[in-house]
Amino acid sequence: MIIPVITALTPVFLIILLGYVFKRLQFPGDAFWPLMEKVTYFVLFPALLIDNLISASPLQNLTVLSMGLALLSTVLLMSGLLIISQPWLPVSGPTFTSIFQGAIRFNGYIGIAIALALHGAPGVTLSALAIAAMVPVINVLCVTVLAHYASHERMRWQAILQALTRNPLILGCLTGIILNLTQIPIPHALRETTDILGRAALPFGLLAIGAGLQFRLVSEDHWGLLISSAVKLLIFPILVKLFCQFWQLDPQTTHVAVIFAAVPTASSGYILARQMGGNASLMANIITAQTLLAMLTLPIALTL
Repeated sequence: MIIPVITALTPVFLIILLGYVFKRLQFPGDAFWPLMEKVTYFVLFPALLIDNLISASPLQNLTVLSMGLALLSTVLLMSGLLIISQPWLPVSGPTFTSIFQGAIRFNGYIGIAIALALHGAPGVTLSALAIAAMVPVINVLCVTVLAHYASHERMRWQAILQALTRNPLILGCLTGIILNLTQIPIPHALRETTDILGRAALPFGLLAIGAGLQFRLVSEDHWGLLISSAVKLLIFPILVKLFCQFWQLDPQTTHVAVIFAAVPTASSGYILARQMGGNASLMANIITAQTLLAMLTLPIALTL
C-alpha cells in the first residue's frame, strides 16, 4: 500500500518544490505570485469545487453527515485540549495563537491533489464536502483565539460572519451542493467552463504553496514548531481515523477524511496572524516546517 501512496504524493510535492525554485529564481517575477494566488483562491478553486460537486452522484448516497461529524468532532476536541493546556505551555499569547492555527488548519490544495490522485473524481467530491464542513468552524475558532490571546481590539462577530459569507471556498461548496441536490439543468457551455477553470486550480495552487515557503527558523520558536507539527501531522489523523470508525464510514470516505487530517496547515494562517497580532514569523515557520515534514508523515498516515 505504501508504494502507491508515495507514487501519488511525489508529483504533488515536486510541483510544490518547483514553485519554490521558480520564486527563488524570480521567475516570472515577484509580482506574479500574489496575483496568481488570488486568481486561484477566488476563481479556479471554487470552480473546481462546483464542477466536481455537480458531477458527483446525488449527495444523499454519500455518508456526508457522518464524515462531517468525524472531522468536526476532531477539530473541536483538539481545539478544546489546546485551549485548556494553554496556561501550562511555555509560550506567549501571540505564539499560542500560531500554534493553535498550525494545529487545526489544513491545506485544501494539497488535500484535493492527493485525494484526486488516490481516489479520482469521487475523492475530489468528498474533499469538497470536507472543506464545506471544516472551513467555517475552523475560521471562527482561529479568529476567536486570536482575538482573545493576541489582539487588543474588540472582536466583532458581524465582521467574522461577513468574512465567512464571502469566503470563496464556502460559496463554491454551497453552490455545488445546492446544484447537486436540486438537479437544476446546467448549460453545457457553463459546465465546460467550470471544468476548464477547475483543472488549473491544483497546479497553480501547489506552485503558490512552494513560492510561499520561508526558511527563517528562529531558535525560540522550537516549542511552537514541535507542538503544532505533532498535533497536526500525528495526533489529528489518528483521532479522525478513530471518529470515522465510530461513525462506521466506508474505507474510501475514511481515507479522504484522514487525508485532510494529515495534510499540513494552510498558508492563510500567516495572513490572519499578521492582521490580528499573532506571531506571524512563527506561523510562517510552522507552514514551511509542516509542508516539509508532511513528505515523511503523509505516507505513513495514509498507509496505516
